[in-house]
Amino acid sequence: MIPYLSMGREYKTDEVFDFRIQFHHLNSDFITERHFTAQNSQSAIEMFEFACRKDDIEVEIDDVTRWNRWANRWENVEELTE
Repeated sequence: MIPYLSMGREYKTDEVFDFRIQFHHLNSDFITERHFTAQNSQSAIEMFEFACRKDDIEVEIDDVTRWNRWANRWENVEELTE
């Protein structure tokens, strides 16, 4: 059996989403954003935190959103059920 086919239907086992993380550097009000492609918001946040540690910067996350390609808009991760 092909792993992606079951009973005539295709299943995407490794579906990924685009996430936008908006943040600001400590002691700054200027909001910046970074984009990550991940399977879920937790993975995107972990990648973001790794990049911050690697670059030795201290930030505070303001918002995490996921791109809904069907509705053509960013949706707040807290409102989504993953």
